[in-house]
Amino acid sequence: MNKKRAENRTRYYIREQAEKRGWNLQHPSRGGDCLEEQEIVDYFQDIGLGLDRPDFIFAINGMPTIVIEAKNTTDKINQAIAESIDYAEKINSNSHYKIKCAVGAAGEENHGFIVEVRYLCGDVWKPLLSNGYEITTIPSKREIDIALLADDATTNVEVPSVVEFIDAAIELSKILRMAKVEAPLRPKVIGALTLALYQGNIDTSQNNALDSINRLLEQAINESVDLASEKKIRLTESLRLLGADYHRLNPYIAKIVHLLHSLNIKSVLQTDTDFLGLFYEAFLRYGYDNNSLGIVFTPRHITRFCVEMCNVKPTDKVVDMACGTGGFLVAAFDKMMSAAHGPKAIQKVKRSLFGFDTNPTIWALATLNMFFRGDGKSHIENQSCFDESAKSSVLDSCSKAFLNPPFSQEGEPERDFINSSMAALEPEGLLAVVVKAGIFADDDNKNWRNEFTRNHTRVVVPL
Repeated sequence: MNKKRAENRTRYYIREQAEKRGWNLQHPSRGGDCLEEQEIVDYFQDIGLGLDRPDFIFAINGMPTIVIEAKNTTDKINQAIAESIDYAEKINSNSHYKIKCAVGAAGEENHGFIVEVRYLCGDVWKPLLSNGYEITTIPSKREIDIALLADDATTNVEVPSVVEFIDAAIELSKILRMAKVEAPLRPKVIGALTLALYQGNIDTSQNNALDSINRLLEQAINESVDLASEKKIRLTESLRLLGADYHRLNPYIAKIVHLLHSLNIKSVLQTDTDFLGLFYEAFLRYGYDNNSLGIVFTPRHITRFCVEMCNVKPTDKVVDMACGTGGFLVAAFDKMMSAAHGPKAIQKVKRSLFGFDTNPTIWALATLNMFFRGDGKSHIENQSCFDESAKSSVLDSCSKAFLNPPFSQEGEPERDFINSSMAALEPEGLLAVVVKAGIFADDDNKNWRNEFTRNHTRVVVPL
């Protein structure tokens, strides 16, 4: 009875993930795609199965397409996928239906859930791949359609939906709170885990997990051909999970890894999607108090709007004097790369984006954000834009600047960041800045405003 109840939790997880991935969980007679164990033979009377049946069959256009088997602990994932394949082969041998996709799911709430997907390629069941990496969650209908067309055990992974990112961010926040990881350290954990998974497979056993993460992230950083040695050292130091605060994570790392796998992280990181930015956007907005790190969150539709408004081109040189996790720089990089033709133009773009942030963790996240985009050179500095060395490196040479300045803080009001950005621009350069309207209306800013409008042209865009 306990085993059956535990497997029911895995079935609930399968339903939840399938619905997020676009499957209609209604019975096919009501226009849906899903049949559960006790419904399969009644609906497909000629399917060739006896009393022993899989936990689910998903149908596309009324035809059985995916077999799914659930198990109650993660160590039974091999059994789950083996039984799923066995059911598929029975159907293929005893009926006119052809099942090409078998899915195994195993786990429970405390340690997370594992999903493996196999595709029948000829006579061999192979892992279903996208961008060279295995699909690690319930495949979407579109991914299955593409796999069936290609028929070579490959597909094109779909980027997780906003709902999937938000749900994962909230769940991750809960896990980190249970692990008693202090709030300012949590974004660092995400960055370290993401980079480690980008590099390879994390050993999730409690005695080895942290060492595995640190080893993988260091390998990823050291293998970068563009990052300077000094930055490699600083980035490694900023992301490495060392000390008692992180040792409390050990029992939870497997669950976090399984959570990230539910977003197909390895495959998605190989696309042109800003995975880290999307995930951090959800995490900072819904699963974390971003004020505790002084982050000013800029939604991506705003960063893209500003980049479009300024008509950023591959020939531009772009700066963000308070870049945070790099939202404006990512938007500019995407725009510039989409219009860059040829290797020389691409290399020029990679040399033409600059950013500054004083918080080592935030600097590391911004550097990672650009790293995952393909900007390995990463001219993002862990220093204040008001430092003399920072000013000299970009002063008078940028054509476009973007800014969402930090909340007013002692000695560094928003207007100082605006002045610093303007000083970095060449004549006829453009700055797009997101600020409260009060900066151009409050009496406290009157003298600055008069000086600013006397020397610069201002365009106010209502949002």
